[in-house]
This record gives sequence, structure tokens and C-alpha cells, in this order.
Amino acid sequence: MNDVIVSLRIPQPMLDEIKDFVTKNYYVDISEGIRTILRDSWLKFEQPELSILSKLTKDIEVELKQKKERQVKREVIDELNKIRELIKEGGNLP
Repeated sequence: MNDVIVSLRIPQPMLDEIKDFVTKNYYVDISEGIRTILRDSWLKFEQPELSILSKLTKDIEVELKQKKERQVKREVIDELNKIRELIKEGGNLP
């Protein structure tokens, strides 16, 4: 694959946002970040159904992760409450 250099003019505020995006997502450089943005946008344009399915998949993954985190927090709270009750009763911890 031959690389082609493309000159692009964008407003400074947009460049600042792209730089933030590149930093937050650990891209090697701005070009890599812009290629990713362009590729994702192109896929949305060419295959909107796939784009919707991909977004739904990501949303489900986020929701499952949040549900698991809530479950773990609930279990930790329950265990701490049990320990507190044991201490109140003067019992020894298991």
C-alpha cells in the first residue's frame, strides 16, 4: 500500500480536540487518530446498519460492565455489614 500525503486545513479548536482525542486514546500521532476518525466515519456512511449494530454492541458491553460493578459493590457492602454486625455482637471475625 502506498501512502499518500494529503494537505488538510482545519480550525485550531478542532485540531486541539483531535489532539485530546489522540492523547486519550493512545494513538502514536495525529495522523493515526485522523485516519481512525475518517475510517469510522466512512464505515458509518457506507454501512449505516453495521455502524448501528456496532454502537449497540458497545452500549451493551458498557451496561454489562456497569451491572457487574454494581453487583460487586453490593456484595462488598453486604460483607462489610456482616462484619459490622459481628463486631457489634462482640463476636470474633471468621
